[in-house]
This record gives sequence, C-alpha cells and structure tokens, in this order.
Amino acid sequence: MSGRSIHIKVDGRTYSGTSVVDRKVLTVTTTYGRRAAEINPRVAHEALAHQLLQDLVREEKGRKGSTL
Repeated sequence: MSGRSIHIKVDGRTYSGTSVVDRKVLTVTTTYGRRAAEINPRVAHEALAHQLLQDLVREEKGRKGSTL
C-alpha cells in the first residue's frame, strides 16, 4: 500500500507526512507520530489528511524538548 505525500505550513514552516487510506480509515504518518481517523463522506480526504497532520505538528510542538 503506497501513500500520498502531504505538506502543510504552520507558523511559517512547512511540515510533511504521508497519508494512506485503508478501507474507511485515513492514516497520516510523520517522523514524530501517526494519527488515524474514519473517513467521513462529507469531508475531502485531502482536507482530513491536512487536519490530522496539523494536529500531529501542534502536539509535537507542545511536547517538552521538541525541536519543531
């Protein structure tokens, strides 16, 4: 199963990850974590992937000692 590369900008920096759809679950993976969500037919896959990546970035930035 191959993934799609995704990129977002947060606070002026670009962050990237990989998104994969398996059955009805979209998973975003980065070097600092993974987050998955069930796909909602009313939400575009790309929008959901960007939201999950943004959540991962903000979570990592909030960790003590984070280099992001």
